[in-house]
Amino acid sequence: MEAKGTIKWERCIKISLWLTVLLYWVSGVVLIITGVSVQVRLRDTFVVLTEAASGIPVIVTVIGVLIILLSGFGAIALLRSNTKMIKLFTGLLLVLLITEIIVGATAYVYREKLHQTLSKDFVKILNKYSGELRITKGVDTLQTEFQCCGAENYTDWLNTTFGLLSSSVPRSCCKVPVESCVTDLSKYIVGINQQGCFLKLKNWIERHISAFGGVGVLLVFGQLTGILLCYILLKILKENYASID
Repeated sequence: MEAKGTIKWERCIKISLWLTVLLYWVSGVVLIITGVSVQVRLRDTFVVLTEAASGIPVIVTVIGVLIILLSGFGAIALLRSNTKMIKLFTGLLLVLLITEIIVGATAYVYREKLHQTLSKDFVKILNKYSGELRITKGVDTLQTEFQCCGAENYTDWLNTTFGLLSSSVPRSCCKVPVESCVTDLSKYIVGINQQGCFLKLKNWIERHISAFGGVGVLLVFGQLTGILLCYILLKILKENYASID
C-alpha cells in the first residue's frame, strides 16, 4: 500500500512539474513575441532613445529564449526521471530566478533616471534633425507612430536649428490626412499633433514594463514552485532507489 501511495504521489508531482514547465514555455514565448514586436516597432527610433532604453527589448527576448531552452531541458529531465538532470534543472531555475530578480530590481531603481536621461537626450536629438539622415528618419518615424510632435510639445521645434531656419515643424507632426496640415509656426497651425513625444513614449514604455512585470511575477511564482516540486521529486526518487537497494 505504501509503495502504491508513493507511486501516486510521484505521479502527482510529475504532473505538477509538467504544468510548471508548460508555464515556463508559454511565458518564454510571450516574452520573445513582446520583445521582438517592440524591437520591430521601434527599430527606426532607437537612434532617438538612450542605449539603456533601446537594449530593453533585446534583454527581454534573450530571457525569453533562455526560459524556452530551460523548459525544454526540464521536459527531457522529467521524461527520463534522471536525478542528475533534475538537480541541474533545479540549479538553473535558481540561477535564472536570481538573475530575473536582479534585472527587475535594477530596472525599477533606474527607471526614473532613464526617464530623465531620455527627456534630455530627446531635446538634443531634435537639434540634429535634418542634419543627419539617420536621426531625421528616427524622429519622423517616432512622431508618425506615436502621433506626437517635439519633446514636451510642438513648440520645442522653435528652439531647434530646423525650427529657427524654417519657422515650422516637420511634416511628421501632421495628423492624418497630411494634405490639410499647416506646419508653418508663423501662421495659425492646423492639423498637427500638439502633444509631445516624450510623455507618449514614456507611457507606452511603462505599459510594456507593466506587462513584463506581470509575466515576471508569474515566472517568479512558477520558478519557486518548480524548485519546490523538483526538491520533493528528488526526495521521492531517492527513497525509491533506497527501497530497491
